[in-house]
Amino acid sequence: MDEKKIEELINKALREKSSLPDGLSERLEQKIDLLAKEEMQVGRASNTGKRFSPKRRLCYWAGGIAATLLGAVLFVFSETNSTETSLTDTYTDPQEAAIVAQNALAMMSANLNKGLTKVNKTSEEIYKVNKILNKQLNNE
Repeated sequence: MDEKKIEELINKALREKSSLPDGLSERLEQKIDLLAKEEMQVGRASNTGKRFSPKRRLCYWAGGIAATLLGAVLFVFSETNSTETSLTDTYTDPQEAAIVAQNALAMMSANLNKGLTKVNKTSEEIYKVNKILNKQLNNE
């Protein structure tokens, strides 16, 4: 089966929003298992330093197609079963909400100031180290 035919089948499956045909996943699993057994018999040493063998490539294709189809089905079902949640206010009293917001902003500001202080100290130290490095590099 050529790549164009495979792409057409995948696109068709994604457009139709249908479930997998009966027995498809089992057949793919059996084919993947069969290919894995054949690969084990050949041995991993023969593939060292070479490109992927046709059997391995087919195994990856089959796994990719199965994963794509499964992902598409899960995406469709998760989108149709999602429930809309509405945001509700946690405070009914606007003054209480304003006080809590001010406290949160004050805490965030204090932590931000601590972080900026550390950044400034670090940048000063980096500047001093760069100055020393440049002096040493220019002298040599």
